[in-house]
Amino acid sequence: MIKPNFMVVFLDFCFKVAIRRILSFRGPILKRAVAEFPSRRYIFYMLRLLTISILVVVGLALLTPLLPYPLARASQYIVNTAMGLACPMFFFSLFFAPGLYRQLSDELRQVFERLRGRRLEIEDLQRKIANMNKPHHMAQLGQLYLRQGRQSKAIPWFERTLEADPEHLEATYRLGMCYFDKGQYDKAVNFFEKVHSIKPDHDYGHAYLRLAQTHQRLGNAQRAAEVYDQLLRFYPGQPEGTYDYALLSQEQGDMRKSIRLMRDVVFSVRHSPRFHRRRNRHLLWKAQWWLWRHAGSASSPS
Repeated sequence: MIKPNFMVVFLDFCFKVAIRRILSFRGPILKRAVAEFPSRRYIFYMLRLLTISILVVVGLALLTPLLPYPLARASQYIVNTAMGLACPMFFFSLFFAPGLYRQLSDELRQVFERLRGRRLEIEDLQRKIANMNKPHHMAQLGQLYLRQGRQSKAIPWFERTLEADPEHLEATYRLGMCYFDKGQYDKAVNFFEKVHSIKPDHDYGHAYLRLAQTHQRLGNAQRAAEVYDQLLRFYPGQPEGTYDYALLSQEQGDMRKSIRLMRDVVFSVRHSPRFHRRRNRHLLWKAQWWLWRHAGSASSPS
């Protein structure tokens, strides 16, 4: 007959072996992952992994009283281990993936907007559109869906706005933002270029930023660099634009310029008002992490 603590001993052995294998791994995949840890793709994966881990631990904690004795002991061991590692893993992720919690806060804000529902406001706008059919109300409804992170519902309303009023600048910009958030940069770039030709500094300079980021992700490095130069000429030290321009300069092999831009990010965030400093703190951490990893490149030729 199997002893009650057999499964606990077995899982403990498997856990120690797995940890030993992970700590001894020094392959190129791990090196590439560490080199790109602050990037958006790894932040996305870490966010999903964090969510799944929390759900698993909470589920095990709730099911422990209902499980048989061996499984309950193993479940309790896993939950206790996870709770013990929660604090160090928090600081670990804060150091290696500083953009993680910024993106998490954005997603929580969108969830809060959805929970609020705004059902009455949506129904009111739909009645106004049905009665008056004004582009202004269509754009308002599209922006409401966009704030909730529901780009698929926002896009048709922005398209209807542009059908009724092709010169509606805000609808053009927000439609480009919908495609940008969905990763459809080939569609977003046309709307951003149209906004740029009419009012380049729309949305307090964010029109510059989104156009440059779109070209950067499409691989149009020259056009992206031109727009970044315009952005930093009129909005010097803009943290997100400066950080992305530094990464673009690194891809082009200009390490001196990249290091200078990263230092500008650190200086700009540290000397900004408290509200901006709190909002852009993740860029400060990412820039400092990048500078720490590339400290030896300062003397390399440009």
